[in-house]
Amino acid sequence: MFISFRVENFRSIVDTTISMTYDEGKAPNGYKSSSRLPFLEQSKYRLIPCLAIYGANASGKSNIIRAFSVFVRLLKFGIQGAFDPNRLCPQKETSAFEAQILLDQSVYLYRIEYSDKGIVLESLKKTDKTIFEIQKSNIVESRAIISETYGERQLKDFLRVECSNKDGIQNRTFLNLIGEKYAGLNKDMASVLEFFLSSVFITSDDDILELLDSSLCDKLQTIIAQLDFGIQRIEINQNKLLQRRNRQLHSLAYPLDDHFAEYLYSYHKDNQGKDIRFDFQEESDGTQIAFGILANILAALDRGGIVLIDELDRSLHSLVFQQVVALIKDRRYNLNNTQFIFTAHNTDILDSEILRVSEVGFVNKTTKKGTTLQRLVEFDKVRNVANFRKRYLSGEFAGIPFPYL
Repeated sequence: MFISFRVENFRSIVDTTISMTYDEGKAPNGYKSSSRLPFLEQSKYRLIPCLAIYGANASGKSNIIRAFSVFVRLLKFGIQGAFDPNRLCPQKETSAFEAQILLDQSVYLYRIEYSDKGIVLESLKKTDKTIFEIQKSNIVESRAIISETYGERQLKDFLRVECSNKDGIQNRTFLNLIGEKYAGLNKDMASVLEFFLSSVFITSDDDILELLDSSLCDKLQTIIAQLDFGIQRIEINQNKLLQRRNRQLHSLAYPLDDHFAEYLYSYHKDNQGKDIRFDFQEESDGTQIAFGILANILAALDRGGIVLIDELDRSLHSLVFQQVVALIKDRRYNLNNTQFIFTAHNTDILDSEILRVSEVGFVNKTTKKGTTLQRLVEFDKVRNVANFRKRYLSGEFAGIPFPYL
């Protein structure tokens, strides 16, 4: 699980930290029997299951989501295309990501700092012990990796040959190299890399095409029916989906820009009570968007990890949006310590009792400080019984626009 994620000098962000800690002191009364999770508990840590991010248009909410995506891409493919600094506050020449995670009862801190020319620092720590550290393409700590077979010289050769350009400047991550190609050298590096690459999900329609199966559709049918979309059941067009996957398998260059709705049928009751089949593309845009969001959420609840959704509330009625967020925090569904970070504009949920003060954050942006994120729990005299919505819209927590025409 993520404890925190720090972003430095990326797009509109100068330096801000996305914290996933439960910072409300003692647990609420009766939390163990409550159907709604106030936090996810592992070892001595209590971490929140979701973080709702609010802010004005163009304040940088989407850049927080994008930062996670670029971080994972950087781990996979190196620095190419990853350097996108804050152009309005150009004092720093490097960008950095720092992820603190809880994995197998241990806390890891991974940091990577880079420019458009190369990686200037990469390190991984387990509690207070440094597993490895590389500064300006030189290994300064690697004792936890060295073995009788692979000594310090071999590790330096790995870095020079497999992680560096022709000028000897590191441009690919050492964590990816060791964790994927030489996983036996250090199980911590292999585990951390696997977590980052297999447990961080940025939702998209492409994900749904990979997830579609009868089990997911069964779950979706139940939820969709409860949300009153008028759909009786959903059916996968197995032939079309199989053809699509075969094309992807045999031709990586094939332009697979299909939409998930092309592979589904939906059934409605007519005025005589008969089932009438529709191509799912005939459903409203709002229904299709809701289906896509719910498909990703339900799949994520099954597999665990952290899920990032930009504008979770788009095209959703306020009451449906509240139920979707309640689903994320429902103890019956969130059995695998899944975490969610989402942005939204719909403030009605701030009137409900679904989100706690640790689970609501407000984004503000200035030229000097860039995009910053502050959670409700950090404000004075804000309790879970307060009316967050009224106080937010009054400007007390900032993060609102001041429009006039």
